[in-house]
Amino acid sequence: MLLDGRGLRQVFAWQNPFRETAAGRSEKAADRVTVLGANANFPFELQVRAFCRAAAEGRGSPLVIQFSHNALKVAGQDSRSAVSGARLAAAVLRHWVEESGARFVAVALDHYRVPAYPGTGGQGGGRAVRMARAAVDDAVEACRGVLGAVSDRELRSYVDYLSSPAYAGFKREFAAVVMSLQPAWAMVDTERLPPVLNCALTRDVIELVRGPLGLGETMVEAEYGATGSAGEAVDYRALRGEELARFAEEVASFIGYTGADGISYPIGMGHGARRAERHEPDEERLRVVQRRIHEVTGRYVPFAQHGGTGAARLVRGLVGKNNVNTHFLVAAANRLADRVEADLESIRAGVKGACGTDLYTAASEAVREATVEKLREAGTFGTVPELEAFLEGV
Repeated sequence: MLLDGRGLRQVFAWQNPFRETAAGRSEKAADRVTVLGANANFPFELQVRAFCRAAAEGRGSPLVIQFSHNALKVAGQDSRSAVSGARLAAAVLRHWVEESGARFVAVALDHYRVPAYPGTGGQGGGRAVRMARAAVDDAVEACRGVLGAVSDRELRSYVDYLSSPAYAGFKREFAAVVMSLQPAWAMVDTERLPPVLNCALTRDVIELVRGPLGLGETMVEAEYGATGSAGEAVDYRALRGEELARFAEEVASFIGYTGADGISYPIGMGHGARRAERHEPDEERLRVVQRRIHEVTGRYVPFAQHGGTGAARLVRGLVGKNNVNTHFLVAAANRLADRVEADLESIRAGVKGACGTDLYTAASEAVREATVEKLREAGTFGTVPELEAFLEGV
C-alpha cells in the first residue's frame, strides 16, 4: 500500500535532523538522512517500475515518487489536461507498489504551477473580489513588520489576480488533480509571485486541501523565492549576517502564516543540470533558515531541494527531501542510446528482437540502478528496519 499523508509525516518525523535521541542528544550530522523524491515522467511505467524495485531492494528504503504538473499534462488526454494524467499515474504507481512489495513509498504532486502574475484574465464577480480583498488584507496585516511596504496599486493587482477567472480555473484543476492522485505531499509552484500575494495564495490553497478536499494529513509544500526552471541560468547570491537573519525571519513568518508542511527556497541549485554541471549548496542558509523555522513554529518543516541532479553534494538532514529528475532521464536515455547504437542495423531491418521490449526493460534497469545510487547518497538505502523501529516507539 502507498503511504498516505499521515504515514509520510511519520517518515519525516524519523528523518527530522532536530530530533532528540532517547539519550537526550541531537543525532550526529554523519547519521542524518534525506528522503529521496524521484520524479517520474511519461511513459510512467518505465520509471515507476524502476523506482519501486529500487525501494524494495535489500532491506527496503523509504521513497517519494513524484509527478510534476507538466508530466501529468503530457500523459493526459491533451496538452491542457493534467487530471487524466493524474488518474493514469495513480494507477501505474499502485500497480508497481503492489508488484514490487515496496513498503514505504509515497506519492507527491510536484511543481503545480499557478497562473502567471500579473494575470490577463480580468476580475471575477463581486463575491470573488470581496474574498480576494479579505485574503490580501489579512496577509498584509500578518506580514506587517516582516515584509516591506506594498503600494495600493500593487495590492489592487493582487486582488485582481486572486479574483480572476484564471485563478478560479487553477483551483478547480488543482483540486481535481489532487483528488485523482491522492498525494501524500503536494507542491504549489509560486516562485514568480510577490511575497504578500504568495502568502495569501498559499494559505488559500492549503485551506482548500485541508477543508473542502478533506485531505487534512496531506503535506503541502510552499515555495518562497525562485528555485529555478530547467534551462535557466543560476543567478544566486549568498546572504550573511543581518541579511540572512532577515531572510530566515521572512521564511519562518511565511510558514507560520500559511501553515505549510514543507518549504523550498533558493540555496543555489539549478534545474536540468548536465553531467558536468555542479552547484555548491548554501549550507549556511539552510542551517540558519531551518533552525529559525523550527524555533518560530515549534515544528519540523522539511526543506525540499529542487534541482538535486546538479548538487555538488547533499546536505543530509537539513535537506529533508531531495528532488531528482534529470539524473533518471539521462540514465534511461543513455541506456536506450547504447542499445540502439549496438543494434541499429537490426532495428532498421525490422528484427523483432532488436525492436522489442528489451529496449525498455533495459532503460528501466538503468533507472533502478540510478535510484539505488541516489538512495545511498541520501543515506536511506536499506533503512526500513530502522524506520520501523522508530515508528514502533512513537
